[in-house]
Amino acid sequence: MKKSIRILLAALAVYLLLLILLLSAEARSPDASIHTLWDAVWFSLITMTTVGYGDLSPVTPAGRVLGLIFALCSIGILTALISLGIQLISGQFLPRMRLQMNRKQKWYVFNEQTPEALTLAARLKAAEPHSLFLFPQAAESTEKDASFVLMDAGCEALTALRGSSDGMVFFGMSGDCWKNYEQGLDAAEKGIPAYCMTDFSVDRLPAEMHLFSLRDVLSRSYWKTHPLRSDENQIVLIGSGSAGSALLERALLTNVFEPGRRVTYHVFGNPDDFAALHPAIVRALVPEGDDDILHLYSGSWSEQRELLQTADRILLCADSEQENLSMYGQLHSWFATKAPIHLLLQTPVAGLNSFGDRETVLTPEFVMQDEINRLAVRMNELYNRYAAHPTAWRDLSEFLRESNIAAADHLPVKVRYLLQDDSLTSIGPKEYRQAYRHYISRRDAEADLFQEMEHRRWLRFYWMYNWDYNPVRDNALRRHPMILPYRELSLEDQNKDAYAWELLNEFAAE
Repeated sequence: MKKSIRILLAALAVYLLLLILLLSAEARSPDASIHTLWDAVWFSLITMTTVGYGDLSPVTPAGRVLGLIFALCSIGILTALISLGIQLISGQFLPRMRLQMNRKQKWYVFNEQTPEALTLAARLKAAEPHSLFLFPQAAESTEKDASFVLMDAGCEALTALRGSSDGMVFFGMSGDCWKNYEQGLDAAEKGIPAYCMTDFSVDRLPAEMHLFSLRDVLSRSYWKTHPLRSDENQIVLIGSGSAGSALLERALLTNVFEPGRRVTYHVFGNPDDFAALHPAIVRALVPEGDDDILHLYSGSWSEQRELLQTADRILLCADSEQENLSMYGQLHSWFATKAPIHLLLQTPVAGLNSFGDRETVLTPEFVMQDEINRLAVRMNELYNRYAAHPTAWRDLSEFLRESNIAAADHLPVKVRYLLQDDSLTSIGPKEYRQAYRHYISRRDAEADLFQEMEHRRWLRFYWMYNWDYNPVRDNALRRHPMILPYRELSLEDQNKDAYAWELLNEFAAE
């Protein structure tokens, strides 16, 4: 729309210039019939529309040249005017009419048409076929579906057009993280739920605003769809770039099992960045401890033939697809291993066990995280029942929100443990009911086991964010008196984690 207006203004400026030149040229001849600007306008319009009354005509050579220009421009100008009119109708009038006619349908508003945005829109449309999907007009959508609307309008204008912000959802999915954040913040302040793709986190966000990154979406989707089996204890990750680090972080936060079960992670690539960002958890997960073990290797994975032979799972998770395919070729050709090999590939290859393609990762479940957020909010509500100083969800810091989300992420692990079924990836009320019954039957006899398992999970989260032990809590310096082994806690502090298991019953009733 803005481009069309600029073209129109430029055309008007050229037209005015030609009129002035024509008037100037004809003013030099005593025989001229064109004396005023209105005469020039009348002659140009009659000429360009091919009516040709003949009452006015240029007599000077320069005037006749300008008249010829007007005559030659007739078809082009008319075509441009018709085209501009069609653009105005199709670019503003028709989209507005479609939106007004569908105000009761859900509107998903995207700030840019990227491959990621189109993938998510397609998944949303499959689930909600009657919704409308709005993209900027400059997007030149490849979608021919009537549910895709191209229109330049901000959230304020759309809210006025709809009559309220209810039923609208905003997605900031451009390549500019700050643009996504700023536009998402504007939408959230107007009461529109906003989901913004960024690589940073911000404290004290509005309750309607949610930030996500592709790396986190990838890691959450992988460990949900590929949970560790009870016989998988040696995990090798090759490639510690952005994707590899995210997969490792999520694994350490989510794969927290019962006391006595230890998983060893072997990480190759360039793990120095991970160690620099997460020194507390690197110090904690050592062979001498009672928790899982984390080995960061500075050398090449190809030097560890014995490890590859005994590994239970191998993840090729470099940021480069070509590098992952190359490593797979080397592993398959030159190394003996019994482990399944999982490759990070955005484009699946037949015959390979790949993960990370857009259609699998960019889904409402993982981008919007409605289920996880709902679990986290309910977990905070349950915690508030027993807390001396309860805090509402919207008043929590981003760190404490993430703490609750991490606890919600762990619920499927609890369910799989109680039901002794490592294959469960889709967990609903039925599975929660069954798991809670198992928990109740064992709760009194194995209270320490359940509480220690949850305390270990809690410790992992605080270690990941580099909290250390201190007798007095200090949030600014990230110090906490409960960053201790479970057996060193007071009886009261040991019992604090029981509520996390009771949450199973909250979802069993749904």
